[in-house]
Amino acid sequence: MRGRTTIIVTAATAALTGGVTLGTLVVDPAAGPGRPVAGSSSAGPVRELTDAERVRVEQAEQRLIERCMRARGFRYWVLPPLDPERLRAFEHPFVRDDVSWAREHGYGAPIQRAFFAAKKRDPNIAYRNGLSGPARARYLTALNGGPDAEVLSVRLPAGGSIRLAIGGCERAAREKLYGDAETYFRADKIATNLNPLYVPKVVRDQRFTEALAAWSHCMRRTTGRAYADPDAVRADLPKRTKGLNRAEADAVEVRLAVAEATCARKSSLGGTARTLDREYGDPVRERYAEHLRTSGRMRLAALAEAERTSTPSN
Repeated sequence: MRGRTTIIVTAATAALTGGVTLGTLVVDPAAGPGRPVAGSSSAGPVRELTDAERVRVEQAEQRLIERCMRARGFRYWVLPPLDPERLRAFEHPFVRDDVSWAREHGYGAPIQRAFFAAKKRDPNIAYRNGLSGPARARYLTALNGGPDAEVLSVRLPAGGSIRLAIGGCERAAREKLYGDAETYFRADKIATNLNPLYVPKVVRDQRFTEALAAWSHCMRRTTGRAYADPDAVRADLPKRTKGLNRAEADAVEVRLAVAEATCARKSSLGGTARTLDREYGDPVRERYAEHLRTSGRMRLAALAEAERTSTPSN
């Protein structure tokens, strides 16, 4: 969530799902954190990183950027990471079914507010803005390659493309961790964008439509409002909180999030979506097993490198 790195997605996945958007609940390209990825047995076990391990890799990348920038004559601050529990506030699952998390965090608005408030105080931004025009241009070139940074591009299996502009210390850090930034980018973006190939089958499956109808019925009984799907709840939230103070708005958010999660449990919507994700998604993931294996191997290599570079610089 920092730097100039940009991702541009041109695939219209919502159109492929018949208007129902399934997020990380059924989109995970691997078998799950810490578990083998699809197709891994033929080339040795390859597992997905846990959330905590992903955080360690991201922090190692930031430390490498800091050292690289210092070597080029600039300052760079490594900010404290969000712990895996709080990172969930930035996920967009189709439905949340963790009642305890919803009761404590709602949909994560307080965590998001705190994060973006901290971003406004990011010393890297203040430092960059305090540089003269020529110095700022040199800083950006050192950090990310500036306007001449190479743009990587990959076509997605379901159509569309993702592009990434990256250079300078950001690319150097990525290559130190993963070995080859371009190979990792291509394998990872394909591996993590397979859901449009099978989600239409998920949302048409009778088991899914029945679970969704049961969830919607539960929400009507619980909240007194008709919600066709979880996206409708989140779309309604700003209307429900308009004119309320922050504490009141947070309380409304928690009530809706708890209702969504409770009804997801009662209707088995979350479990049904996960079951159908495996049923329809595993054959697709097997078809793209080489990309999954490449991405998985490079993530594990990055984790090992992160452990070697874990000592913060002085």
